[in-house]
Amino acid sequence: MEYTGLIRKYPINRFLTDQERERQLRRGERLDVEPAYQLSTIQMNSTFVELVDKFFEWKGFLTAFAIVMAVMFVAGLSAMGVSSIVDGSIHEFWPHLIGMFIVLVVPILFVAQWMFRKDAFTYTHYPVRLNRKTRMVHVFRFDGTVLSVPWDEVFFCIGSLPQYNWEIQGHVLDADGKTVRETFAFPQIAAGRSESELLKHYWEFVRRYMEDENLAPIHAHVQYVLPISDKRESFRMGWERRRYLVGSAPLPLQWLMLAIYVITYPGRWIAMRTSKLPRWPEEIEATCGVEPGDPYVRDARDNPEGVR
Repeated sequence: MEYTGLIRKYPINRFLTDQERERQLRRGERLDVEPAYQLSTIQMNSTFVELVDKFFEWKGFLTAFAIVMAVMFVAGLSAMGVSSIVDGSIHEFWPHLIGMFIVLVVPILFVAQWMFRKDAFTYTHYPVRLNRKTRMVHVFRFDGTVLSVPWDEVFFCIGSLPQYNWEIQGHVLDADGKTVRETFAFPQIAAGRSESELLKHYWEFVRRYMEDENLAPIHAHVQYVLPISDKRESFRMGWERRRYLVGSAPLPLQWLMLAIYVITYPGRWIAMRTSKLPRWPEEIEATCGVEPGDPYVRDARDNPEGVR
């Protein structure tokens, strides 16, 4: 799980680093790799493609962890209190109980509540929409506002993260062309520098959609979409997506990841059901019209029955 951007903010008001310049992903430069969409597409057509955010994969983990943490400490403290009543030592234990509540439980509940509010009562996801006709990138921010920036003005690179992780980052630069004012990311994460080269496959999916004249090859890559543009994710869709993402891992790891998904699903359910669906401003929707009979439309209606 990687929460840079949500919990730990991206560093801004700084110069581009040498590493970012070295690992820049250049527009107009075709890489000799096969595009990969990694089941991150929400909808696609000749006008725009909409992608899910990187936090969608772990939605609900913070909620589940916060609830478990709060319940464990409250239950433990309650058990100690009940035990002191049973053995008749409540009068001696009461001051200690109050002290432990103030010193331990209150801070833990505060942290749990902070984590909970980062995950629940927010938005179900934070989409990125790329409009190939207007050549604009629209990023749905955490506060419900939208970043809109021309495709040709974004500095894209394979950026480093804590714990030796990597992702494709888009930096919005100041007029000087070297000062980072805002950063967003595409959904894929890679572990280790060697694996980070695989991110180029996802970059080529995005870049070719925005820049290639012929959309047919890219359209053919998108076999399924996430049916979350106008509704919350179902358990089955989440299960199928997780199976797809871990499908290339060794079988024991696959079962472990699927087991974790089932165990933490109550947290995901709570986080999803308490969060709002993101809605683009009318002025953005006005530029994203889809022509009747568009041959490159791909949405939830194309999915197999049961995951639409």
